[in-house]
Amino acid sequence: MQIKFLTTLSAFFVGLSLFGQNLNTSPYTRFGLGEVNKPLTTHYLGMGGLSVSYADFQQVNISNPATYSTFKKNNPVYDLGITGKFSNYRAETNGEINTSQGNNFSLNNMLIGLPITKRCGVTFGILPYSTVGYDISSNTLLSNDTVTYNYRGDGSINRILLGTGIDMINNGDTTRFSMGVNASYVFGTLNRNNSVIFQEGSFYNTRVQNKMTLSGFSFDAGIHFYQEIQGKAENDKWTYQLGATQTFASQIGARRDFYAYSFIYNFSVQEVPKDTTYFYEDQSGNITIPDQFSIGMNIGRNKQDKNVWSIGAQLNISNWDIYQEVFDNITSNIQELTQSTEIIFGGRITPSIEFDNKNKNTFQKTTYSMGLRYGNSFIKLNDQHLTNYGMNFGMSIPLLSSRSLSRINISTELGRIGTIENELIEENYLKLSVGFSLAPDTRYDRWFKKRKYD
Repeated sequence: MQIKFLTTLSAFFVGLSLFGQNLNTSPYTRFGLGEVNKPLTTHYLGMGGLSVSYADFQQVNISNPATYSTFKKNNPVYDLGITGKFSNYRAETNGEINTSQGNNFSLNNMLIGLPITKRCGVTFGILPYSTVGYDISSNTLLSNDTVTYNYRGDGSINRILLGTGIDMINNGDTTRFSMGVNASYVFGTLNRNNSVIFQEGSFYNTRVQNKMTLSGFSFDAGIHFYQEIQGKAENDKWTYQLGATQTFASQIGARRDFYAYSFIYNFSVQEVPKDTTYFYEDQSGNITIPDQFSIGMNIGRNKQDKNVWSIGAQLNISNWDIYQEVFDNITSNIQELTQSTEIIFGGRITPSIEFDNKNKNTFQKTTYSMGLRYGNSFIKLNDQHLTNYGMNFGMSIPLLSSRSLSRINISTELGRIGTIENELIEENYLKLSVGFSLAPDTRYDRWFKKRKYD
């Protein structure tokens, strides 16, 4: 047990060292706090993000803290996820379609779910909140001179999460009602630089450098209801689950270094500053992070320990129209954001859960999942509300050789955001995620249990 615990702990710190790899290449990360990552482990990514109504003791579900009470005693779950994103960008300029590519690799989550009592569990870990990474340039003709507008940004915001869930009603395997809360420490740095360059030197060039460091707390809460109904046969059972979560709006403290100046190029290479327009160093302020509400439900069936399936739907609403950046009591002039909505349909199926049956192969004991989602982004440009939609597939493969509940989770997502209409950019992307859910067997290998004999 000590060796396995040390191995898990080592993997946690290895993952922590990889967190600096968080990058992005999407031009739409220029707005707000960038691309906001969904609080999902790989298994739930395979269902398109359908998660708030699912309580599963084999998986950590941070999208609804009420599900933490599902963890079984002496059976903690460690979850590590990695995601790669491969994007293709299209834009129309003067009747021609221009394309470019970008890809990035990042850590999706590092989480540990621990059962405390039969009715209570906690989760601790770190995951990205949002990422920024873009480099956009465009040229235009002004007074017989070619002007280049460049927008460049990078950085990430991360969150350290601590949450707990508790059963308010627990009637064994038939009826459960639970509540939970997550407390997150949000921190990170975002850099944004904008430049206007005159190729012929007709006017002074200008540049704005904006470095923003954030740190503060945010909270979200959830409820979950589970009901099992006996079918006609002894081993025929139907399950109904309902979940809802509320992320509360928060004001996160921020510090900003802002520098706006004009300059020229010496011999077209060296930058020579000419005049400072604005300069603020270590300016204090706050960022308003919006609230979000999610509600979902699913229905499932388990017939004679085979063909275990469930299907469900979920609605997400985020009020990004309240997002603000305020420094020294002055609201910054930023792109106005709007409310975003998203609807998800998905499900999963496991052909067999008879893990002790050696006649069943790995593919029969694997859980297969699928999800479809469609939504409006919080970005509205040129009077057009950007849409974001995708299709997801996933597999949760048991590690049978270890006789444990450990699983390898794999998910893929094909998605699109934006359009080439109205001089906008269309991003088509493929996301590949791999996660490791490590847990002991409920019968043979319980962790953190004191034994009378060694």
